[in-house]
Amino acid sequence: MTTAPKKATPKAGTARRDYDRRKKRAPIRKSGRPFWRQPLLLGVIVLLLGCGGGGGWWAWHEGWLVEAQNRIDAASRAVVGAITPFKLADVTVEGRDYVERSAILAALNVSRGDSLLGIDLQASRRRLEAIDWVEWATVERRLPDTLYVILKERRAVAIWQNGNEYTLIDKNGRTVRASRMPPGAESLLLLGGPGAPEHVGDLLLLLTYEPAVSRQLRAAVWVGQRRWNLVLNNGVEIWLPEEDAVAALQQLAKLDGQHKLLSREFGVVDLRLPDKLYLRKRNTGEPTPGPA
Repeated sequence: MTTAPKKATPKAGTARRDYDRRKKRAPIRKSGRPFWRQPLLLGVIVLLLGCGGGGGWWAWHEGWLVEAQNRIDAASRAVVGAITPFKLADVTVEGRDYVERSAILAALNVSRGDSLLGIDLQASRRRLEAIDWVEWATVERRLPDTLYVILKERRAVAIWQNGNEYTLIDKNGRTVRASRMPPGAESLLLLGGPGAPEHVGDLLLLLTYEPAVSRQLRAAVWVGQRRWNLVLNNGVEIWLPEEDAVAALQQLAKLDGQHKLLSREFGVVDLRLPDKLYLRKRNTGEPTPGPA
């Protein structure tokens, strides 16, 4: 009788040794560095970021981005203009005395039939305020078809006679050729002489020291780019010195209070020398002096 051979059973010690050998196997080490620590790759990334930032700054500096934005805005307004029912039919201006209407329309840069909703109100306002004689402006839409403009113009303090031309002047010396003389222009101070507008501020400051003379003043002539001749309503001329004009005017006011110099027959009161006063009588039939 034959018996089947017994299966060989692994010894306990051998299995334990195999298990222990697998357990003690060294961990797999990663080769190389993380990609963000690779010097070459990091350099490429920094270079690309730098080029992108530099290119964006250059485009902005060269005005490309601004120009692109302006074109996008213009295209948007064109689309709005094509579909909107509100078309420009009238421009109403309030507060205009000096500035010519043509200058206002040129600053607004609009035409009849333009889309009322497509007009850039802020840009129009900035262009209006760039006109020398405009202090500030507002631009509004009045639906369905009107653009409404309100102007605050600078106040004229004098009229400059330059040859046959008359130009309005504000207190800062800004000039404007008005399309018409504003109400009350006849009461404005008349100036003469080359360079007079640039020195009108100094003249107004001088006159504040002697309001009595200022109330009688009709005209002032800037002489030789260095001093003023004042012309009163009664035709008397006061020749002020180049220096210390305030002291000379105060001395004149004191003498006039004592001797009524400005209301007598004198045509010229010469104050050009600090320690002397010259008086010249008015000739009979002599025309009233003023800017020439």
